[in-house]
Amino acid sequence: MSWVAAGLLFLLPCSSRIAAAWADGPLAAKVKVTSLQTYNGAPLQKPSKILIYDLVLDTDVQVDKSQKIRPRHMLTGDENPDAIAKKSQGTFSDELAKRLTKTGIPVEHVNAGVAPSDNSLVIQGTFASLRQGDKTQRTTVGMGLGSAEVQTKIDVRLKTPSEAVLLSRFQTETTAAKNVGAVAPAAAGMNPAAVATKSVVTDRKKTLNSYVSKTADASAKEITKLMADQGWIKLDDKGEIAQQ
Repeated sequence: MSWVAAGLLFLLPCSSRIAAAWADGPLAAKVKVTSLQTYNGAPLQKPSKILIYDLVLDTDVQVDKSQKIRPRHMLTGDENPDAIAKKSQGTFSDELAKRLTKTGIPVEHVNAGVAPSDNSLVIQGTFASLRQGDKTQRTTVGMGLGSAEVQTKIDVRLKTPSEAVLLSRFQTETTAAKNVGAVAPAAAGMNPAAVATKSVVTDRKKTLNSYVSKTADASAKEITKLMADQGWIKLDDKGEIAQQ
């Protein structure tokens, strides 16, 4: 038994405990949302449209070196900081737009150079952290190692003729999905082939792109809450957008 497997078995001393952990994970990314500033003034006029600007990169992008050297990535050149940042920006904006379209208010994904028109809800922000993690560590070791990471800071403003009113400023942070990888279950006597297959399949859900999408979903939920507080939309008992 390798020292890695032995160490994991020390953390998970019985097969039933390992099996339970394996059944529960790999878990989907969780996104922590922290409010930094909230508007507390008089009710504002409902916006006529929502403008989504791509998040600006405010950090160095960490590239998964284990994937960068794979032949298909070397051929396509898609594993470099600029390409990763661009893909993450598009994913976030597209997912956020899809979610906010449910409010019934027209949504536009606009370029940075486009000035917001009056009575527009403006969503802008930055990526404070953008890390691919390490796929090899995620699938073989697990325990949160090699996880991707996304952190953002989002500003939501209502553009009025006189000013841009800050309605909300919040930050988001993903937490590691604590799967046990492929080593521990295999060491516990589970079918190595089945473990490897399951690990590879579920790992596809823990990519940076998936984490960015989850972050957009959490951001949309935060934004719809403030819209409901203003009386612009209604939410049901589960916090989802009610039919408009």
